[in-house]
Amino acid sequence: MKRTGEPLVTVTIPMYNNEKFISQTIESILSQTYTNFELLIYDDNSTDASYKIATSFRDSRLRVFRNEKNLGPEGNWNRAINNVSGKYVKLICGDDILYPKCLEKQVAVFEKHSQAGISLVCSQRTIINPEGKSLIKKINLVDKGRHKAVDVIRKIIRMGTNILGEPVCGLYPAVLLPYTRGYSAKVPYTIDLEFWMQLLRLGDLYMIDESLCAFRISDESWSSRIGDMRYHHFIEFMEQTASEKSFEVTDLDMFIGKINCAVHSMTSTVGFKLFAGSSQGDDRPAFGG
Repeated sequence: MKRTGEPLVTVTIPMYNNEKFISQTIESILSQTYTNFELLIYDDNSTDASYKIATSFRDSRLRVFRNEKNLGPEGNWNRAINNVSGKYVKLICGDDILYPKCLEKQVAVFEKHSQAGISLVCSQRTIINPEGKSLIKKINLVDKGRHKAVDVIRKIIRMGTNILGEPVCGLYPAVLLPYTRGYSAKVPYTIDLEFWMQLLRLGDLYMIDESLCAFRISDESWSSRIGDMRYHHFIEFMEQTASEKSFEVTDLDMFIGKINCAVHSMTSTVGFKLFAGSSQGDDRPAFGG
């Protein structure tokens, strides 16, 4: 049911073998306090019951599409944002969760700051395990409020990690999509962060200092491979980002960032082995598809 006068939001899920969690993800979206949205699910030719589960939901806002052949993460993620009707767009992986007021609060920021040059609204997020138990209740690496893109990007480099969060954390204006290259898996681990960089070339970041979503640690392959892969991929991302003079990344930023990146990679490896457990895969970069 649409509320008259409110902007439509497109929530889109690029799904692959998410049978264990997709019901929870869909339910969290359909339970939003903000109701004027469409939910588009793109199944990347899953080999499990994901498609059957997704099509079992009966809601006029929900549409499910199935790829005739597996496109892989980059192809399916881009298909998921290729035909949106909303004024704003949110992409969610098929095992993550939106808390009830996520859309309401993120849309409110854009509507309050209309025409103010904000290209991305993010919120803090909770890290959960496969059973949905909170491992970290709130990750806060960016202060509340509006931030210039250059400041955010230099902080990302210095910290050597994704301080903005995964796709589930962000909401952005659909009008900006033609000015981006879409999602690129050239550096698979940073497919989401590289897209955030494209948006930040077009405007500022606004961070909501509240956990409005949950990122699930759930992929067994991720837990076993994340350490070494994460480091090399993130260093490549840093070098590509630093090559753009407009971002004003310094040699000192890179030096500090490489040290922090190595530390994050080691701690992430231990953390995922401890908490992830085994699960079905999904269309996350480098693993699904």
